[in-house]
Amino acid sequence: MADNPGFDESISNPDSSRKYRVQSEEQTKSQCFIFCSHLSVLFVFVVGLVGGILIGIYAYHGSKDSTSCQNESSQGIGTRTGTDNLTPTTSPQRNIVQCPNRNPKDDTPYESTVFAPLTVNEMKMVSDILWQGSYITTVDRTPRSLKETFILYMYLLPPRKEDAIRYLYHNGMKPGRYARVHIQRGAEQVPDIMEYKVGPLGSSSNATVIPLTRPGEIHFNSRPYDGVEVTALNRLLDGDMKALESLMRESFDDATFPDDLFIFFFNGPPGLKETERETRFVIGFKGFQTIKDVDLINLLPLSGTVHNPGTNTLDWYTHSYYYLNQGPYRTVSDLIAEYNSNTIRKVRLPAGYRNTLQKRLFSERDESLPLREYADRPGARSYMPQGPRFSISGTKVKWMDWNFHISGGQLNGPALFDIRFKGNRIAYELAVNDIALEYAMDASAQNGIIYMDATYGIMGGDTPSTIIRDVDCPSYATILNTSYWHSFSQNAFDMKSICVFEEDGQEALWRHFSTNFAGGMRNRHLVVRVPVVIGNYDYIFDFKFYIDGKLYTNAKASGYIQASFWDEHNPHASGDKTRDAFGYRVSDYQTGPIHDHMFGFKVDMDVIDSNNSFELVHWKAGDILDALKTQSNITQVPPYFIYNQTRYLEYETMRREAGLRLNYDNQKLFVVVNENMRNKWGVKRGYQIVPLSTAAQSLPENHPAMKALSFTKYHVTVTKRKEEEQYLSSIYDINRMDNPKGYLDLMLDNESIVNEDVVNWVTVGFLHVPTSEDLPMTVRVESGFMLKPFNFFDTTATFDMPQYSESQGNNNVEYEPTFDACIEPNTEY
Repeated sequence: MADNPGFDESISNPDSSRKYRVQSEEQTKSQCFIFCSHLSVLFVFVVGLVGGILIGIYAYHGSKDSTSCQNESSQGIGTRTGTDNLTPTTSPQRNIVQCPNRNPKDDTPYESTVFAPLTVNEMKMVSDILWQGSYITTVDRTPRSLKETFILYMYLLPPRKEDAIRYLYHNGMKPGRYARVHIQRGAEQVPDIMEYKVGPLGSSSNATVIPLTRPGEIHFNSRPYDGVEVTALNRLLDGDMKALESLMRESFDDATFPDDLFIFFFNGPPGLKETERETRFVIGFKGFQTIKDVDLINLLPLSGTVHNPGTNTLDWYTHSYYYLNQGPYRTVSDLIAEYNSNTIRKVRLPAGYRNTLQKRLFSERDESLPLREYADRPGARSYMPQGPRFSISGTKVKWMDWNFHISGGQLNGPALFDIRFKGNRIAYELAVNDIALEYAMDASAQNGIIYMDATYGIMGGDTPSTIIRDVDCPSYATILNTSYWHSFSQNAFDMKSICVFEEDGQEALWRHFSTNFAGGMRNRHLVVRVPVVIGNYDYIFDFKFYIDGKLYTNAKASGYIQASFWDEHNPHASGDKTRDAFGYRVSDYQTGPIHDHMFGFKVDMDVIDSNNSFELVHWKAGDILDALKTQSNITQVPPYFIYNQTRYLEYETMRREAGLRLNYDNQKLFVVVNENMRNKWGVKRGYQIVPLSTAAQSLPENHPAMKALSFTKYHVTVTKRKEEEQYLSSIYDINRMDNPKGYLDLMLDNESIVNEDVVNWVTVGFLHVPTSEDLPMTVRVESGFMLKPFNFFDTTATFDMPQYSESQGNNNVEYEPTFDACIEPNTEY
């Protein structure tokens, strides 16, 4: 503080024992008088107080038997070895109480709210209705053949927006709860997929089953993969695998199928036409061995294709076998004949290689490495010293003037509805819709892989998404359940899949410091977090609510990569044995193929109400005259400008639907405004959409997948809202790329979007070039977007909260609420 002699040191280093208060000038003068009169008494008091605080700090994070936390002296920095241990110091017995606490969830059932995900009971009610067979062709309870009819998926069908708004804001009738159900109708003369609306739920006697699609509209071959089909594919390939036994033993360290090897079928898409179904497969090691997980790192250079359209598996056959990219061989016999004649290149993995796989792959600590210094001690953590500051009723959440409903579905993922801040609606729906991945690699059966993850189920496909407590979320988080329908067992299951907690950002939300003022607010925010598992990748979706009205949505990727076999003698490779045109070598026999992760969101902004417009605020640079001409007919530059060039803004209201991309050479702000609502300064109230993306679609427009993947072409797409345009993609389109029917470009039909109910389809993502640090686990990579108040408030929207403020001029002092030392509670909600 020597550089600022006029500033009171207490501003930057306030006594931590002082309570939240505001002192008047008279109180301050009185305290100064007492201080001057009783300096010696105060000195003793301060010494005792500091001692008490230190004891409290040592004790309140200790165990329940009053053992103090381990700590070190702050008198200096010394050198320590990793083998040093600190002996816990037991403090004198003190009555340190457990922190006050409460369960933020009440007993309101999910079913009582209009947006809550379907529950297990509701799913069972739906299946019972369909199994009765009184509405549609008999639905099988235990399908084991593609010639049967069974339930593929079911999830909440949200109410019509106008009905929900009427109920939520205008005392209208409460909308009923309905399920959207996908039925695979293999028993029909012409098999197909049908979707139905089933409900209202709550009383099966009143429920109806209404078709949402026409018979034959969704071709049977454009269906997602399911357990029944995968079982049939494995059965078909059993004979080929036995015929290949000698080749696999010689090539892959004496490995046999199915003990050591598995077949991976999901190298999507299954052909280009919906009338066909060509499933490319590749052989891989069971690197996880006894653990039921799919190892997509240790894939091997042996692949083929199954021709598997329709329901009659007797008509299916294998073809186009490749070994070390050599082929195609029409049949297994053709491949074996070439192999045995020694006319093709071969690979022979070293003996014992298979025994090293689990240690290389499985994500356990490497015990051969020494622990980092102090790594055997618990890390820093936070907790709620006076219990949670949020509440949850069913799936409706309240926190610091934020109100919203948590929802979501099995296929498209988590969603939030009716998001309000300070009594104003900000958005009607904020929802994950799809995730697109496009791979490039020099490998048979794996080149040109395209995934659209909603096809497999983002929030509960065949792999349940379950919270890993203290990893995904802090231990004090509140856990919510969602349910998913498992098609192979025809049963509904609960999973602990959503956590809600308040997070201490341990940073300033805002701050300012000067010689006579110090002020700021700590950044605390509410988090709704949803981890999901889709094959080899794990994703974590966060919705973060800030005190100032911002809402940050982000997606993080982890898990492990889908690798490709490293062929050291690949004739297409260059002399560089460390990388090729598609990625880097990351292990003995693996490369990390380049790919991207593109996350598509539905963002139905309602800035106060549903009548909104979309503005582009262009950030430009040019001559002074160019800038001034945007607002007047000026012909001469005023003399007070010192340069001839400037930055300036140009405002544009978009009149028609359009897709927009980030362009750093022509920057612009995306803003949703309410034409009819103004702030105190007469400016249209709005919210800015801020994509925080590091990726853009690079495939050419004529690529076969670009229609189905059209949402990846834009960062923000603006359309007029329609009930029938629920999602930015169709789960079937990746399997019918020659004839997609539900892609985003179809929504761009030049309709007016001025003062209308508009939807913003936001796509963000990142490019992933796997490196050696991605094995065995990819450490989180993320992207996201911000919804930010844009002239929505008259001033900064945080000054109705306690904050840190000290001003020397008027002696006003304010701190955030403090708390007494207490023991972290055990919260298991």
